[in-house]
Amino acid sequence: MSTQYDAIGRFGFRLCQNISDNLTERTADFRGGDGFETAVNSVLSTLLARQSALAIGLAESPLTWSGHIAPLVLRSMIDLLITYRWILLDPRQRSQEYISYGLGTEKLLTAHYQQKLEDGFEGADVKRIMEANMAWIESQQFQMFIAVNLGSWSGSSVRKMCDEIGDPDLYKFSYTPFSSCVHNMWNHVGKWNARTCDNPLHKQHAVGVIRDVWPIVDFVFRACKYLELVLDEFDRYYEYSSNLDTPITAFNAAVQELSEEWEKEDD
Repeated sequence: MSTQYDAIGRFGFRLCQNISDNLTERTADFRGGDGFETAVNSVLSTLLARQSALAIGLAESPLTWSGHIAPLVLRSMIDLLITYRWILLDPRQRSQEYISYGLGTEKLLTAHYQQKLEDGFEGADVKRIMEANMAWIESQQFQMFIAVNLGSWSGSSVRKMCDEIGDPDLYKFSYTPFSSCVHNMWNHVGKWNARTCDNPLHKQHAVGVIRDVWPIVDFVFRACKYLELVLDEFDRYYEYSSNLDTPITAFNAAVQELSEEWEKEDD
């Protein structure tokens, strides 16, 4: 068993290296467009890095390849993919809106911390957090010019965003199913955290359990898929071409290598 887990570890390391290489190649000395599209370049580059970080986090942690943890990561990756494609429908305007919403949210949080201190709360950590947040905001824009938006940053629902990017199935078959895990809905916990009571007198009620399952590699494939879709959008926008293996190609090669290694062990 330990030998098989070692093989899975090598499988994850190989994928992580490919993901890291794909990101580094695209962001090294990065200056897209005319070089002055600050918001667009910042958003598209950092969101790509975020997607890569999520994929690496999943790939390097085999114990997360189950319905307990993996859907949490994949749901975030799907949300990012939708956001990425939606921004690219009007990159200059929507990139700025995306940044402004984030700054506004941080400004509101900073105001909450400040109010806590003004009400007499004594906490050096809270003060340091408030000052650090304020410095981060001010490094990008004066607080007085930042609006706080309490609604959706896009002003639209995720379902509508998927319709606008021309991929309603992404909402129906990816975003919605994984959302049941994020929100701890019955159609998730009833599958992964429930078993039928053994006592026939208890009317077959559910008993809470943590299902112990062998790592499900398909979750890693999905992470590679959602990352590759963002890479495709990045490359399309910047007319970039790479000779590196794509994450899915790297995944398939790693699976083949893993299968061959296990076959040798069985002989």
